[in-house]
Amino acid sequence: MKKLLLIVAISMNIVNFACASPTPNHTVPAGKVAQWKGYDVIVKRDSLGIVTVDGKPAAVDEITEKATAYRQGLFSVIIYKSGKVALMKQGQFVGYLKKS
Repeated sequence: MKKLLLIVAISMNIVNFACASPTPNHTVPAGKVAQWKGYDVIVKRDSLGIVTVDGKPAAVDEITEKATAYRQGLFSVIIYKSGKVALMKQGQFVGYLKKS
């Protein structure tokens, strides 16, 4: 009986550890959405760290110590830890977006 309880307790800890989600690189306080606009594009990052470009979810392309790059269709969005957000279209730099 003690062995069974021990196995159940250990398996519960493993399940809890596996289900815990990692914290995103760029977090926003709960309930807030960071939004940048420019060049007819709207980029949003919600409190969970999910980035959207014109309402479509973007996938993480690259993570470095200074920035995280996201890709959605033709667009690449680079969110720097300094707060700047750069927009690229088909690999060409378009410009920096403004926070709104």
